[in-house]
Amino acid sequence: MTQNGNGMKPKVELNLGQETRLKLIRDKAYVGQNSYGQYYLYGVTENGEEKSFFASEDIHAKILEAGLHSGDEFSIKKVPQQQGRRVVGIVEFAVLSKQPAPPLNGNGGSDHFKALMKACVAEAVEITKEVNTIPWQNEDVRSIALTMFIQRARLN
Repeated sequence: MTQNGNGMKPKVELNLGQETRLKLIRDKAYVGQNSYGQYYLYGVTENGEEKSFFASEDIHAKILEAGLHSGDEFSIKKVPQQQGRRVVGIVEFAVLSKQPAPPLNGNGGSDHFKALMKACVAEAVEITKEVNTIPWQNEDVRSIALTMFIQRARLN
């Protein structure tokens, strides 16, 4: 991985009239805030090199709308557009390729979440039995299991 002087990945640079092909490394953008407002940072590869892509709010919305995930490719191109007496660069976005969606059953699909939920329910029953101050009730088991499931599903 090539890094610039401050240890960060190089940024994707858009030149006027140039099209750039990017491939997502992760499913989601890192959303942050700075003095210029909110930003959307994507990990991408450009010509096989890992880079940081700071998407505008418009491009970020288009990525979400297209349902792009890790491994999907898109292109961006800064095209000149006349606005009054000046020329500004407008970024165009196009989806190039999408990976097939993961199966809802079989390997890695909803069976993964089913197994995760079963494990959470079993552990919730154990927890309510171990803690004598909690009367064993279905509502307690459901609440504990659901909380554990949500947290663990976020990590996966």
